[in-house]
Amino acid sequence: MNDIHKINSSEVVGGPGRLVWAPHGTDAPEKISDVMDLSSPYDLKGPWKDLGATNEGIAISRGFETEDIPVDQSIAPIDDYINGWTHSISTQLAQNTVENRQLSLIGSPIVETPPTTGTATTLTNDIAAGATTLSVTSAAEFTEGGWLQIGEEIKKVSKIASDTIYLVEPVGQPYTTTDEVTPITELGYKKIGYGAVEDRPTIMLALLNQKKDGTMYMAVFRKCKVAGDDKEQNFQKGTRYLPLGMQAFPEDGTATDENVYYEIEQVR
Repeated sequence: MNDIHKINSSEVVGGPGRLVWAPHGTDAPEKISDVMDLSSPYDLKGPWKDLGATNEGIAISRGFETEDIPVDQSIAPIDDYINGWTHSISTQLAQNTVENRQLSLIGSPIVETPPTTGTATTLTNDIAAGATTLSVTSAAEFTEGGWLQIGEEIKKVSKIASDTIYLVEPVGQPYTTTDEVTPITELGYKKIGYGAVEDRPTIMLALLNQKKDGTMYMAVFRKCKVAGDDKEQNFQKGTRYLPLGMQAFPEDGTATDENVYYEIEQVR
C-alpha cells in the first residue's frame, strides 16, 4: 500500500542548546559568526559570555492574551483583540558559579580577595602541559592536601616526596625553570550579596543550537530581565542546579514584528 504521509526527516530537529548573554545595548548580531566562531573550539566573540551546561533543556515560551469585543446585539463576543504579549526563557544551570548566581539571583558586585601565599620556589626542570609531577628547588612550605599556584593556575597537592610535588590534576600549559611555584596557605575568596533591590539588570540573550546535519540555529532576545518567580536551590547529595528564568521585552526603535526576538538559521 502506498503511504499517504509525506515526511522530510531533515526538518525534524532537536538537540541541546547553548545559552549565552551580552550586555544590553550590544549590537544585535546579524549572523551566528557575530556571536561564535563557526569552527572548533567554537569560542564566543566579545562581549558574549557562556552560561554553561544546563539540565532539562532550555525552554522558550511565547504567548498572548486577548480581550473580547462584546456588543449589545450579540450574546457572544463578535471578535477579540490582543492586549498583551509574554515571552520567557527558562532553564536550570548546572554550572552553579558565583557569576551565574549574580545574574540569576540579582546579586551584588562580586568582591574578590586574593589567596594568602608563602615563599615561592622554582622548577628544577621544564614540564609539559598535562604534567602532574613538579620537581622544585624546595618543597618545605608545601603541604599534602594543600594548594599551590603555578603561572595563573591553582592546583591541589596530592603527595610530596622530598622536593617532588604530585598534583591531583594536571597543569594546563607548559612551564620552564624560570616559572615560580608558590605555596598557598589560604585560598582566595569571592563575596557576593543579595538584597531587596529595586532594579533588575537588562541583558541580551542568544540561544545556539546545532542540528544533526551540522547546520546551526540561533535565537536572539534583544532585551531580557530576570523573572520574579522563586529561584530554589536544593542542597542535597545530587547536583545543585541553579534555576534561571528570564522575561523578554520589546526593544525601542526596532520594527514591531521583530522587536522582542528573532531567529537566524543556516541553510544548505
